[in-house]
Amino acid sequence: MDCINNTKKGYGGYAVADSHVHIAFAMPIGLTERFLDRYMTYFGLERAVLLALPHSDRAAAIDPANNLKALYLKQKLNALWPEKRLYAFGGLYHHFDRRDTADGLLEQLTALRETGFDGLKVLLGKPRLRKRLGVGLDDELLEPVWRYCERERFPVTLHLGDPAAYWEKGGKGEMPEYGEDVPSLKLLRAEFRRVLERHPELDVALCHFCFLADEPERAETLMERYPRVFLDLTPGSEMYYWFSQRPDFWRDFFVRYQKRILFGTDTDNWASPEELGGCEHNFSYPFNLVRNALEGRAAFRFEDHDYGLLRPLSLPEEALKNIYSQNLVRRLNEPAPIDAEAFESRCRALLARYENGRVPDGTPERRLLEENNLREIVRTFT
Repeated sequence: MDCINNTKKGYGGYAVADSHVHIAFAMPIGLTERFLDRYMTYFGLERAVLLALPHSDRAAAIDPANNLKALYLKQKLNALWPEKRLYAFGGLYHHFDRRDTADGLLEQLTALRETGFDGLKVLLGKPRLRKRLGVGLDDELLEPVWRYCERERFPVTLHLGDPAAYWEKGGKGEMPEYGEDVPSLKLLRAEFRRVLERHPELDVALCHFCFLADEPERAETLMERYPRVFLDLTPGSEMYYWFSQRPDFWRDFFVRYQKRILFGTDTDNWASPEELGGCEHNFSYPFNLVRNALEGRAAFRFEDHDYGLLRPLSLPEEALKNIYSQNLVRRLNEPAPIDAEAFESRCRALLARYENGRVPDGTPERRLLEENNLREIVRTFT
């Protein structure tokens, strides 16, 4: 069917792949499946990447089952869709104590890849999670993970930092989001710069443009110094305000590095799936912000925050094709095959932990929901 969003908004008929989708909110797995199907249809997506989050700095997103749900959805929906593709990046589970070891994390990573994940999602660059971990991204605890991903060409998507304003007082003296006890943006960047120096062939996408939209020269240096780095365009809406302040610079930047920039939205299953028309209300604002900024021809307003009029970059067609889809296709090719036996074994093992009360994370209601989700997954693939 024709893309409903394109028809409403007048966008070009480009192939589009969303490199940054989550399923972090509490929802029965059948509803999450419907959400993804309707999201892909409404916005005309040909491909999408589920980034699993076993942890987040939002309490509602502590979910040991998130990896297995992402892999289940990849298996289920790819079997249903003849012309679409869904990928899954897994996340490492951390205890945030002495149980976390370099060997244990490497064992988890190896199992993720062998079970059928297409890459690794790392959220430890999020300041509060990095604080909780207690060691740097360049620490020996994580060194085997980076080394394995570089050697095996296993793609990584990394959240590194947050907007600089989160460490600053507001204009009316409001206290900053982060206190002095939280690792600074400068520290987090320095830690990962050392990782890249050790592992220059690491295939890594830094999401939210690595929070560099207000530092254009630093963004340019990053891309020149580390040619294997990708940037994704997932809002932070403040990025698009900064792009709009220097549109000539950023247009040239996007054209020069068009093969290393990925379209993404940070869409999550935060609303129950409705009829297709409900997508406009529930999921459109990040998607349309990115598309307006890249291909629009007239100034526009962001519907979720008053930045005033924003000026689009009006990129040429070749750059749009690369950013919207072709870069992701080149990076990931076809989804990795799933080892059904290993997948079922992992599902049954985690389900047993839920049934025996050995999963401490989350509220009792959330634990019951995820126990039922795992039962549904096991029933489907047994």
